[in-house]
Amino acid sequence: MTGGSYAVLPGSVYVWRGFKSPAKTYEQFAEFLGSVFVPACVLLQPPVGLSAYLPTMVPEDGKPAAVPDQTALMFWATAEAHDLANRAIAVRIYQNLHGDAYDMIKSHTPEVPVPIATASDALVAEQPYFLIDRSADWMLGDVHHLVGARCADLTPAEFLARAYAWAAAFHARPPDDVDGALVCCGTDYAVAWVHTVRRWPELAGALDGLASLTQPVLSAAPRAVGLLADLWTAWPGLDLTRDACLNLQFERGSAR
Repeated sequence: MTGGSYAVLPGSVYVWRGFKSPAKTYEQFAEFLGSVFVPACVLLQPPVGLSAYLPTMVPEDGKPAAVPDQTALMFWATAEAHDLANRAIAVRIYQNLHGDAYDMIKSHTPEVPVPIATASDALVAEQPYFLIDRSADWMLGDVHHLVGARCADLTPAEFLARAYAWAAAFHARPPDDVDGALVCCGTDYAVAWVHTVRRWPELAGALDGLASLTQPVLSAAPRAVGLLADLWTAWPGLDLTRDACLNLQFERGSAR
């Protein structure tokens, strides 16, 4: 990993909510992601601008079908770098792996966040938002991730309205140590991440207000992990059923 900070603007992240292909069992989905998809992202994309990657397998037990099976944050050096990266053959190879893993009809939703100030009264379903307009380096520091199903006593409209009220309040007065926050709600689920530069044991509490609107399915701090292989190493891959929530550590390129 390159030394020093590699902070990027919050609009340069892609917020992925993936649903597995109906042709795959959960175990097959996790095995494919861990042995092919996640390592390929780390090994193929940093030279063209990937600056941080935080993939998570959402636990299957007790998870409603409307909640994503997998989430990920992919930060890029600039807001344009993601699209420019598709000029590279390696990136086009990686992009073509999606159809082998995901239900691309359910998973094809907006990924680029917009400022929470663009919303009013309620969040737009499936639109990600950033709550703090500051550059941050999400590979370093501390992160907490929440995935939850909408509480049954809330209608979708109530859920999106109350999630907006929480997000607007967070934006107006973020916790002192938090320099990054992202949220996205569907009509039946919420996902959110918060980031701080230095370790803060109470970080999960920053999402308590949103968590109270959900039946939490996952609440975890991504574990910093580096790959033990390159493209030519005999290596079985990551076990995403054991290490479900990761912050991949890798050498970052200079593309900006």
